[in-house]
Amino acid sequence: MTDEQVSATPRYVVRTEVIRWAIDRLSTQRIHPFFLAYLYLHSLTPDENNPTPVSPIWGDLGKYLVMPGGPPNKPFYRPFFTDIRKPERYWLNANLAGSWAPSSLRQVPKKVVDVVDDGLFLLKENSAELALQHLLYDEPVPALALSAYMLRNYAFSSDEGAPSEARIRALFLEEFNFRLAEDGRPLGDADVIFSYEQQQLPTAEICHPYEQNT
Repeated sequence: MTDEQVSATPRYVVRTEVIRWAIDRLSTQRIHPFFLAYLYLHSLTPDENNPTPVSPIWGDLGKYLVMPGGPPNKPFYRPFFTDIRKPERYWLNANLAGSWAPSSLRQVPKKVVDVVDDGLFLLKENSAELALQHLLYDEPVPALALSAYMLRNYAFSSDEGAPSEARIRALFLEEFNFRLAEDGRPLGDADVIFSYEQQQLPTAEICHPYEQNT
């Protein structure tokens, strides 16, 4: 495939209006801040049914969270917190590794993950059920809202027009190593911690063509 062929493939990004909608939706739900770490640890775990110890590079989470316009020295934005009345806690400083170092883990995260030899992290058995109970307070996260927010900095190549809502959800689940059936139905952990109800978006399509300044 030539460079010309690659560049000719249309690319799409999530619409700004949809990102705002996603932030509004997520910020109304009580979600423990360790839920982000759980997602990342899940992305590193090859088999959710047989978890093995993994070594996270927490800085890698920054690509999903970086947001301009925040307070000084706080480049990352997480649109949820345990107490929804404290939106100032949504902004994070640059030291993501310090936030989730083994020595920083508190009681609630330890109900979902274990820290084993050499500081490796291990999802507990049935970690999705534990995450739902302890990190999500028994309310699954709307998959579309979380997908739109976490993938907002991505551009999606497509020769078939703008990606659908189902495609964006699937890309998010694949990104974090959740399982899907061939027909796109969520399986296993993905069916436990996410909800898939029809959402009323502010626009007819979730994405629009990506226009890169040259």
